[in-house]
Amino acid sequence: MRKRDLEILLSRIPPHPRPRVELEQYATPAHLAARMLWVAAYTYRDLPAGVVLDLGAGTGRLGLGAAVVGSEYVVLVDVDRGALRVALEASRELGVDARVEAVCGDATRVALARRADCALQNPPFGVHRRGADVAFLEAALSLSRRVYSVHKAETVSYVLRRCREAGAEAEPLFEDVVRLPPTMPHHYKREHRVRVVVIRAAPR
Repeated sequence: MRKRDLEILLSRIPPHPRPRVELEQYATPAHLAARMLWVAAYTYRDLPAGVVLDLGAGTGRLGLGAAVVGSEYVVLVDVDRGALRVALEASRELGVDARVEAVCGDATRVALARRADCALQNPPFGVHRRGADVAFLEAALSLSRRVYSVHKAETVSYVLRRCREAGAEAEPLFEDVVRLPPTMPHHYKREHRVRVVVIRAAPR
């Protein structure tokens, strides 16, 4: 599968049905999700994997993408039951539903019997819930052997430092621009652009 084909496939997964501003529920753009998955699969060989977590999954573009590239078992975790319903319907349409499970709950309080092989996440940036980005990152590091995470570009130095303090090796992989459509009541621009960085981290 070419990266462009993966992007087209992921673009068919619907966004959040009813995004909530306090949870910073913005859909991961298909081009960003495809690039993350492509780098994880073809640069670092972290995908496909045995067990993959998508924390704060929303409608599942990252997790379902991991299943599409061949991962054996994907767990989508989100507090929004409606978003997970959309994700499970999308998994059936993509033909990966036998390898996908959804858990409705707080992604920062998940407990697993053993570490997952890879965690993918586009967490809240901490704009409305201060520290939410770091809470997601620390949870991912405690749950998985490899973590791919999206953060605001202006916070990347802080995020990398917090990874080191948590005993993890981390590196920025690439920078991108997320173009957010006006999905929230307070949005008045046709498009809001946010510079983001994708990092890869691994507990020592």
